[in-house]
Amino acid sequence: MALASAGYNSTWHHIEPLSLICDTTSETLDAWARQYILAFAGMALLALVAGHVIHIAHLSFLPEALVSVAFGALLGTILYFSTWGGESRELDSELESVVFGFVLKYFCLPVIIFESGWSLRLRDFVSQFGYILLVAVLGTTVSILVVAQLIMATSNYHITQDPKAAYAIACLISSVDPVATLSTFGSLNVDPLLFIMVFGESQINDAVAITIFQSLNHLKSSASVREMVFEVPVLLFGSAGLGLCLAVVFIIIFRISRIGHSASQAILFIIVSCYFTYALAEEVGMSGIITVLFNSILMGVYAPAHLSIESTTLASFLLKQMSSLADMTIFMLCGVSVVFVTWEGLVLGSWLCLLCLVGRAAAIFPCCMISNVIKHFVGKRLPAERKNYISWKHQFMMWHSGLRGGISLLLAKELGTWVDTGNGRDVKEHIVDATFLLVCAYLLVFGGTTGMFLRLVGLPLGDQVPEGVSLYDAADKPGFAWRGLDFFRARSKTLADWQQGRF
Repeated sequence: MALASAGYNSTWHHIEPLSLICDTTSETLDAWARQYILAFAGMALLALVAGHVIHIAHLSFLPEALVSVAFGALLGTILYFSTWGGESRELDSELESVVFGFVLKYFCLPVIIFESGWSLRLRDFVSQFGYILLVAVLGTTVSILVVAQLIMATSNYHITQDPKAAYAIACLISSVDPVATLSTFGSLNVDPLLFIMVFGESQINDAVAITIFQSLNHLKSSASVREMVFEVPVLLFGSAGLGLCLAVVFIIIFRISRIGHSASQAILFIIVSCYFTYALAEEVGMSGIITVLFNSILMGVYAPAHLSIESTTLASFLLKQMSSLADMTIFMLCGVSVVFVTWEGLVLGSWLCLLCLVGRAAAIFPCCMISNVIKHFVGKRLPAERKNYISWKHQFMMWHSGLRGGISLLLAKELGTWVDTGNGRDVKEHIVDATFLLVCAYLLVFGGTTGMFLRLVGLPLGDQVPEGVSLYDAADKPGFAWRGLDFFRARSKTLADWQQGRF
């Protein structure tokens, strides 16, 4: 199957009609869509049932994401033996790549990113923000440099020969998506410091990796390193600024229109704003993922103050379910594609699995040591147990949590044609195959062993932190950065406010 084959143009006004992409009739297109939706929906139903059985059986070593991959692989196997190379395969592989690429980019990722920012425990995030920033920014940069150098050092054993391609691959596989790990963390109620460090690092890490990747991917051959260094902060801060500005606009609309009075309209507004933000950012040349992330963080803080408690709960529930469905779709696509991995992709993917571990270690352990030194000097007057040191147990689990996911897949599919020009024919296809393999392998090895290693290292489990209590409230004095936001924070509405229409 060519899900990991031909690329697609990411700019919507350059997209050609399907009739030009694939020389086929509307009846054939309709039959193709019907069959694929039937197959994926059927496997999704089975995956949901299997996930429920795993949950009630308390099989923490088997993450639900891995179940989705398994059913996707089953579907891929069926497709392989029924249509691979046969005359019944009436659609060009390019059409499949276009369709699945747009499902991944414009349906799955926006809601996944938005939900992660919307549900962020901001008090904990702000309390550890400096240390999260250190691990995410410095750590991701170190990881990219280490992995890229290792790719070039082992270039005789795989297909990647060009230094620019090596750095692009290092960027796309440095994007961390620990969805399976965080799911296990949530079910086991792990130490809140570990949870917020892993979750926060994954959010900022994505922004850094995406920014550097896009700058490399669109870098002209005649461009200098200085131009790229200038473009990276422009893209990063421009995308973040656009997301924050749009969030302010949406919140003002909430406040002026009083749309919060209608639960259904308010929830639909929140969901649609997610896709509008993503599409607008992509259209103006910014990063849709970074824009949606910062937009959702600010929306998650201020929008609930203009909604009733029931509306906020329902909005969070719907976003969570949509995100879960999108995650399931991505992992099923991974399972389908792994069946069709080429030999070159298998070799490159195997090397990347090893190199990522080295790069992750080079990023996590030194940055955590630096964080502990800073914590020691910042909290001199505090007892050791209240300084929230990142212990070796936390560091090991942070290294263990470096799974890859949908963002890595999207970046791999967005690689430009320059990859094939500088490295040989069909290199992009092999890189995409290797990325699919990396995602599935890490999910199998690391996603399924999270609970086991948590118990082996002896981290405390089962300590549920109340929603209104932050990590600093429970273990330290309130952080000044969090208190500094009080001036800008909207006041929560009481029942009397809603009855009298005060906004």
